[in-house]
Order: sequence, then structure tokens, then C-alpha cells
Amino acid sequence: MRKGRRRRRGQRGKRQNNVPDLTPPPMLSVGEENMGPMAKQRRQLPVYSFREKLLETIGSSNVTVVEGETGSGKTTQVPHFVLEDAARRGVPCNVVVAQPRRISAMSVAERVAQERGEAIGGTVGYTIRL
Repeated sequence: MRKGRRRRRGQRGKRQNNVPDLTPPPMLSVGEENMGPMAKQRRQLPVYSFREKLLETIGSSNVTVVEGETGSGKTTQVPHFVLEDAARRGVPCNVVVAQPRRISAMSVAERVAQERGEAIGGTVGYTIRL
């Protein structure tokens, strides 16, 4: 590797030239109530019953901490709620979910993209070491 150039791996879906994307996220057109192809499974997660309260709290607070059991849908569903709400209102939105390990970041991004019926690199992406 040449001096001064650093190779960055795992940059799928990264914005180009550090210019933020200010377009509203696309509405999901697949599944019941525009919840994507996995709508039934998403509704069965415990966090789904708190959707409106979470959106209200996130909208009125600078910081929101979401606590819940493992597998309750915190990591995958809360970003969905925020993106879907932004799409419904037609406002720009970027959601960052921090994960402690590379494999976790990749797995979460793949799951969220799958639930949206998309491929990694469109609306959903990941980066290692922000």
C-alpha cells in the first residue's frame, strides 16, 4: 500500500464526498401498511407496541435511550420507525446505529435492508469506524 493512502473496507452505502443526502427516504411499497415484506414478523416484536410513544419521544428529545430485552426489536425496528415516519412526512432523515463489532454492524444493516425489501447500499448501508 502506498504511503499516505489508507484502504477502507466495509464502506457499502457510504455517502459520496461527505455530502449528506437530504432527500427524504423512500416509502415502502411492499407489504401491509407499507411496512415491507416482513410486516407480519415486525408487528410481532415487543417494541412494535411502543412505536407511537417512541416516535413522540424521539421527536421531542435531543437524546432518547431505548432499553429492552435482547431480541425485542430495538436495534432493527426503531430505525425503521424513524425512517418510515420521515418518509410519511417527506422530510430528510439519516439514522446511525452504532454497533461494537464489524460483524454486528454488517448483520444489522443486512437485516434492516432485508426487512425494507432492499439491497445494502441504497437506503441502508453500514460503515466500520465512523
